[in-house]
Amino acid sequence: MNSTMAGILRVALGAPLILVVLAHVPAGVASERETRNNIGLGALVFAENCQRCHKADGYGEGALYPSLHNDDLLADRSLLIQTILDGRSRHAVDSADGTAPLMPSLDYLTNKEIVSIIAFISNTWGDDVLVVSESEVAAARRKGGQQ
Repeated sequence: MNSTMAGILRVALGAPLILVVLAHVPAGVASERETRNNIGLGALVFAENCQRCHKADGYGEGALYPSLHNDDLLADRSLLIQTILDGRSRHAVDSADGTAPLMPSLDYLTNKEIVSIIAFISNTWGDDVLVVSESEVAAARRKGGQQ
């Protein structure tokens, strides 16, 4: 394990998390232990799939790879799910359809991995841990035509 990954795990599994989780997880959605496990898994999945562009600190690279330090973004469950599943594009004058890929689709990730990334990034750079269920991700996949 490299020092960056160790730092991410330290942030993801730190003691302050317990208070945040207890204060912001709706009853019956996820236990404290499950949420902590999701955050830990999310740190690993983020490091493997997202960190190259968004960087270990979540600040990205200017306009090319946006910062994840955005409370409005990190509180919008449907936007986060759809962005991870479908990716994002930006306006490009020189392309046939007027867009260029900004973020690739990560629809190859499991529902559990997507839930975990959202828990990790919202815990690390947002105000609260955003607890999303695997069934919400599955529903978004069906709505988008992905199985």
